[in-house]
Amino acid sequence: MDCTRLRFQDVSLRQAVISDLEPLYHLMITDEKWTEYNGPYFGYQKPSIDEFRTKEFHRLTTGRDALVIDYLGRAVGMVSFYWEDESTRWLELGVVVYDSTLWGKGIGSKALIPWIEHLFATLEIERVGLTTWSGNPRMIRGAQKLGLTLEAQIRKVRYYQGVYYDSVKFGVLREEWTSIYQKWMKQDRIYLFDWGDTIMVDFPQQQGKMCEWPKVEVVYGAEAMLAELSQLCPVYIATNAQDSSESEIQLAFCRANLSRYISGYFCFHNLGIAKNDPEFYRAITSRLGAPANKITMTGDQWDKDIAPAAKAGLSTNWFNPSQNEVTNDPQGHGSLEQVLFKERQHLL
Repeated sequence: MDCTRLRFQDVSLRQAVISDLEPLYHLMITDEKWTEYNGPYFGYQKPSIDEFRTKEFHRLTTGRDALVIDYLGRAVGMVSFYWEDESTRWLELGVVVYDSTLWGKGIGSKALIPWIEHLFATLEIERVGLTTWSGNPRMIRGAQKLGLTLEAQIRKVRYYQGVYYDSVKFGVLREEWTSIYQKWMKQDRIYLFDWGDTIMVDFPQQQGKMCEWPKVEVVYGAEAMLAELSQLCPVYIATNAQDSSESEIQLAFCRANLSRYISGYFCFHNLGIAKNDPEFYRAITSRLGAPANKITMTGDQWDKDIAPAAKAGLSTNWFNPSQNEVTNDPQGHGSLEQVLFKERQHLL
């Protein structure tokens, strides 16, 4: 199976490798919240590692009908398909994210976009189905967000823990998926933003870690921009701050009520590379599992944010409210509203 194209935004699909076995098995059996939503009415019995190796993990290594969901370089779940009736080409898909701490990030929905596209591209089918139950509202919302059609709701046929639930069936036809997929491809982008003086004000008189400053302040227009972009694409912070760890940067964003818009934080502490080096951005690209041309970096410092990112192949937005000049280069954007306007044209 050629998995080079199986990705969307910051989620990739790939065949499992032997080094995935123990971490994935450990995740599956220690964080069992997923079993409460993954057809629990069928019953669940925790497999031994040998059973997992010979059944589910074997499927993931061959890659014929199942693939690992890779998020930031880590196996966190799987997608699959099965035949309801192969003789009539009736196919259903499945998806599960084992790591419950990642729920709410849209990882399952992101994984299904390349998976559905792959199924239509490689199999002689006219429909892909997804069957869930009314006890899994997160899956229902995900299917609706993807653009799948609610085809049936069979009432009170799933009995679980003293309650009757509905079986809920979604589907999409090949001709419908073509336009849906094109819409999603417009949003196949990841945004990086500098921290100081791009998103939050870097007060020159303050020393030490921003999370410990007596006051934190958001740059004008930053919250509105992050709120809109994060609804469409993942947003990460890429900062040169060397005295703050990833968790301390997140704490500063929590104080500013901005952390809800941010998918993650890249810094010297977790990359070990200074930001003015193009390798800083290449390391981020590798971690995200996305081509450089699918990532856009926005920052206020030409020498640290823009020039090295562009050299690494990223798209860039120079936030330049002072309208400083750089020889032979444009003056950039005078406000974050201008940055948002530009990106909105690409995404919608």
